[in-house]
Amino acid sequence: MTKIVFILLTLIIAVFIPLMIFAQDQQDVDNLQVGIETGTQLLVELPVAHFEDADTWRATMPSDQGVIFSMRRKGRPLEVLEVDENDGTENEFVLGVKVAFNHRGYNYFVMAPPRPVKIPGITKAISLWVAGRSYRHRLYIHILDYRGEKRVLDMGLLDFVGWKKLAIAIPTNIAQDNFNNTEWRGISFTGMSIETDPLESYGVFYVYFDELRATTDIYNEEYRDEDDMEDGW
Repeated sequence: MTKIVFILLTLIIAVFIPLMIFAQDQQDVDNLQVGIETGTQLLVELPVAHFEDADTWRATMPSDQGVIFSMRRKGRPLEVLEVDENDGTENEFVLGVKVAFNHRGYNYFVMAPPRPVKIPGITKAISLWVAGRSYRHRLYIHILDYRGEKRVLDMGLLDFVGWKKLAIAIPTNIAQDNFNNTEWRGISFTGMSIETDPLESYGVFYVYFDELRATTDIYNEEYRDEDDMEDGW
């Protein structure tokens, strides 16, 4: 009887705890007040990747798992503005990825920009538009903390059809600054990866990405003293 109770408790923890964590992260994202300035915080939403340069991205996967192609495709989610209000970029293209699997299994593939993208300030959340095809594959975002250490964020399952905006709050245990130095604040985006569901990793799989954005606190960057010295020399 004790063994049965232990197994049931283990299942409950495995199922419900991740859901609770995701719900908390989503709540944190929804509660971010972009554009409201306080005495110590100024939150803004900045573009990290428009994917207008999608033809420069690299898509890779182990050769024994399948073949992957990526290319710049014309299109965008209708909820994304034609012209970005922040930097004036015309949003015409997305990143399209096509995978032909060799076999079922926990296959994975990676999409990465030509170089890491530094995000100004202290990032509070990251969002990304994804066009799914109702597969239970899981998407991850790869970043570097301010020390250059690799971290991976779970964006959730791609079990939906059409465009959907996925978002995640940045966990507080990811180091983003050192109070003694403001030069090296923040995180850097290095790419995305997908881990496939073994029951659905067969045939051909398509997925599309657009408008990767960050909600970030740039108070220190905005109000840094003009005569302050720059480190890193």
